[in-house]
Amino acid sequence: MPPREVPLRIDFAGGWLDVPALARPLGRIVNVAIAPKVTSDDLATGIYSGLGGSAARSILSGKGAVEAELAAGAGWQDPAVIAETGLCVWQSGPFPILLQKDTGEILRGRMAVLWTRPRDSGTGDLRQLPRDLEAIEAAGALAAKAVATSSLDRLCAAVERTYAAQLAEGMCPLPNAGELARKYCGSGHGGNAVYIFRYPEQRDAFVSRTPGSRAVESYLA
Repeated sequence: MPPREVPLRIDFAGGWLDVPALARPLGRIVNVAIAPKVTSDDLATGIYSGLGGSAARSILSGKGAVEAELAAGAGWQDPAVIAETGLCVWQSGPFPILLQKDTGEILRGRMAVLWTRPRDSGTGDLRQLPRDLEAIEAAGALAAKAVATSSLDRLCAAVERTYAAQLAEGMCPLPNAGELARKYCGSGHGGNAVYIFRYPEQRDAFVSRTPGSRAVESYLA
C-alpha cells in the first residue's frame, strides 16, 4: 500500500549526474531527505517545485518512481533519496548506487527553503541547456568529502560551487541573507532555493522576516 505522506529532498551538489545520458564514472551526487513530510494534497498547491515533488507524487500513488522520472527525461536522485532518507552520497550512473548515508545532524536547525517564482520549463527541457558538467562534478566530489568528514563548511563550499555553475547557466542571482551557502533546488530557473546558515538563530530570523520562506530539517526514517 502506498504511503500517505513522504519527505521531499534538497540536492546539494552533483545534480544532473544522475541523468543516465550525463553520468560520469567518478561523479558523486549529494542530497538529503527533508521534513516536514507532504501529502498529495500538499503537492497540489504547487509550492514544492524543485524539491522532488514529481517523484514524491509517484511514490504516493504507488508507481515506480525511478522509472517514471527517467521516462520523463529527469534523473533518479529524487525518488532514490526520498525512499532512502538521510543525508546521502550516490554514485553517478544509470541507476542509484548508495555510497554513504549520514543522519544529517550537521544540518539541524540550519536549512530554509525560499520560493522564488514558478518555473517555466520542466527538467526534461532544461536538460538541453549548456552547462559546465566538470564544475558540477567537482562540486559533487567536494560535497562527498563533506559528508565523509561531517563538515558543514565543506558542504556549503560545494553548494556555493553549484550555485556558481547555476549562475553561469543563466539563473537569476538569489538574494543574500547572511547565509553560508545558497542555491536553486533541482533544475533551478525558478521554484525553491535552499539557504544554509551557520546558526539556527540565523535560520529562524531569515524565516521570520522573509516572505515565501520556511524552515526544513533533514529527515531520517
